[in-house]
Amino acid sequence: MGKQNSKLRPEVLQDLRENTEFTDHELQEWYKGFLKDCPTGHLTVDEFKKIYANFFPYGDASKFAEHVFRTFDTNGDGTIDFREFIIALSVTSRGKLSLEEFIKGAKSDPSIVRLLQCDPSSASQF
Repeated sequence: MGKQNSKLRPEVLQDLRENTEFTDHELQEWYKGFLKDCPTGHLTVDEFKKIYANFFPYGDASKFAEHVFRTFDTNGDGTIDFREFIIALSVTSRGKLSLEEFIKGAKSDPSIVRLLQCDPSSASQF
């Protein structure tokens, strides 16, 4: 990997600055780390599950990791690129999610859609 590949292009940096809560310096540092861990520039679901397992060493977090992966993979191509990664990280760590973004994410997750389609009035009383 050449030195020019380890820096974000100005137009990409501007896009990420506008869509995240990170500074230019933070974005460049995260990008370097992302490329170190994902030299192809893309993270697969299996790679993501391995990383996620490090945060939850007790128990099997693979199903939840798959759910998180699907949420981060906003274009649905089966991988997470740096843009998807850093925007998701910004939302989860610094919080800034519009109602439209929340609705779009909720509609794209089948388990949330099923929950929203439930009719609580038809549930039996305990």
